[in-house]
Amino acid sequence: MYYVVIAHHQPGRVRSGSEVQLAFADYLNSHPEHSDVVVHNAGPTHDDDVSIVDGFLLVVEASSLDSVRAFIEDCPYSKAGTLAQTHIRMWDWRTGKPSG
Repeated sequence: MYYVVIAHHQPGRVRSGSEVQLAFADYLNSHPEHSDVVVHNAGPTHDDDVSIVDGFLLVVEASSLDSVRAFIEDCPYSKAGTLAQTHIRMWDWRTGKPSG
């Protein structure tokens, strides 16, 4: 099943290139404790000031909603306490979907 994750940080908490942002990028590439979660697309979101990361968007494949929740709860942003809101929704991927 595919899921989309839209997360928002607390205002002004994360700067582009910050240690926590780099740790999150590493986490997206390697998360052996969540081997049932495959990250297909990911990227930060910005407000008017591109030096401030106001959140992120992910497209993941996972066995369950609980798996995605656990993946987000263990991410560096959650551990650093920067997340204000996180929305996780099942997603019916229609175009550009990986084959297989």
